[in-house]
Amino acid sequence: MKKRKKKSKKSNILLLIFIILFIYSSYNVFMWFKSDINLRKMEDGLYKDVVITKDNEIKGEKKGSISVDFEKLKKINPDIIGWIKIDDTYINYPILQGKTNEYYLKKDIYGSYDFSGSIFVYSNADKNFNDENTVIYGHNMKNQKMFAHLRKIYNEELGKNIDVEIYTEEKNNIYKVFSCYIESPNIEIIQNNFSELDKKNYIDEAIVKSKINFEQKIDYSKKIITLITCSNSNNRVIVHAIEE
Repeated sequence: MKKRKKKSKKSNILLLIFIILFIYSSYNVFMWFKSDINLRKMEDGLYKDVVITKDNEIKGEKKGSISVDFEKLKKINPDIIGWIKIDDTYINYPILQGKTNEYYLKKDIYGSYDFSGSIFVYSNADKNFNDENTVIYGHNMKNQKMFAHLRKIYNEELGKNIDVEIYTEEKNNIYKVFSCYIESPNIEIIQNNFSELDKKNYIDEAIVKSKINFEQKIDYSKKIITLITCSNSNNRVIVHAIEE
């Protein structure tokens, strides 16, 4: 009788674990599905309302391939400080800055909970990208949204001449990718400002680490941006780009 009771108890525990895992997995599937729907709504609605594709040949136009209506964006969320776009990728999103560095990890641009989170910079970063290095984060989503397509850079699917367009209320800038590699999350890469020598060393080290030789001419006086997302191995895909 005691053995039967023990077996029954073990079976009940295993059944309970299975039920918990099933509920957890179902919840995750539901949240991923909901997140994907939210992203599609944002792309179909918000983007068409605030982003206008423009003709670069028009005289007097600022740099970049689009025009962004920041007045409308600020009404949606005053934490929106910019917009990022990379051709031939899904990367075409507003950039946010929260009160803490974790705030937009799991929040969409409306401030609602979302697995996809948002594209964001650290809370202490300069809003107009005037830091020597602005670090921008985004999740690596299975539906290829957010910063998942940084892998396309790493996999050499976009070639060696890659522009990253950054738009703010004050200015539009084009940054040229000069380095891309996979790094351990334990390595310290979050650095906004440097001395002149430290910045040169930082850039040179990034070039040495790069999987691809972009052959990009470097003017060390120019500002740089660093794009970061998770890789499939829980490391980080790192992309560095410098002002054109």
